[in-house]
Amino acid sequence: MIYTVTLNPALDRTLNIDRLLDDDTSRILFEDHYAGGKGIDVSRVITELGGQSVALGLVGGYDGLHLEGLLINAGVMTDFTKISGETRTNIIIKEEATGRQFVISAVGPEIAAAEIGQFYQHLLKMNAVDYLVLSGSLPRGVTHNIYAQLILAGRNKKAFVLLDTDGTALKKSIDYQPTCIKPNRHELSRLAGRELVTESEILIACDAIHQKGIQYVLVSRGKDGLILSSDKQKIKATLPPVKVDSTVGAGDSVVAGFVLAHSAGENLKECLRLACSAGTATAQTPGTELCHRADVENLFPQVEIADL
Repeated sequence: MIYTVTLNPALDRTLNIDRLLDDDTSRILFEDHYAGGKGIDVSRVITELGGQSVALGLVGGYDGLHLEGLLINAGVMTDFTKISGETRTNIIIKEEATGRQFVISAVGPEIAAAEIGQFYQHLLKMNAVDYLVLSGSLPRGVTHNIYAQLILAGRNKKAFVLLDTDGTALKKSIDYQPTCIKPNRHELSRLAGRELVTESEILIACDAIHQKGIQYVLVSRGKDGLILSSDKQKIKATLPPVKVDSTVGAGDSVVAGFVLAHSAGENLKECLRLACSAGTATAQTPGTELCHRADVENLFPQVEIADL
């Protein structure tokens, strides 16, 4: 089974208005709510593509129940750990007159040490954890060491552990050898300590990561597609130019496609093909909307795979 971990989930409240007015009333034309968070996005895309996963994380209060209910109604299996604080709500304002979008991101609750301990013990007791996806930012009260601890738990369960985070959390975690990391080009540059532009520069940085015991590095490069590097194989995936509406959630869709295909026993080229088509399909949807299965299936045969 695939398990995804989102330690700092959010209820995304999207408001469509005609125009955001200065010192005047802006009336809402349409309002909707979405369950947000990087690991949650991965689970939502896996479900959309016909797979199964279980979303883990920390939720609390009425908004936490709302978030969980949205996922259950969407067919996403959940097994959240309850906290005393209220799950954060992000506000996304869309101006229909201009096409502009404003994102107001909430800080979120502070997690007590006992609550993160409860989550960790919950994970330790789980059986049949074949894939463990760790992704996203960390809530207040949780140190950057948590991902390293969760990587060790996953490795002890013989799971394929994929880590998708940035900054200090990534730097502190890679020595504990997740199976795969998924940085974008800018995140990989920060990890390497230098700007990486060309494919050869990216591959050199990936080789240094493999020397730390990490089997796969999956690098997203926007319109330039994906690179998947291992110590034995290096390949890239590209698509013909498409119209991009919003890149929000595209990286999470890449993770979902890759893990879903890998769990089905597909070879690395087919894993990368599904990852690329899922990420691109999400980039074609507006705002925080994720990919649709029909769009992924339409893009899938158009993905070009090449050895590097």
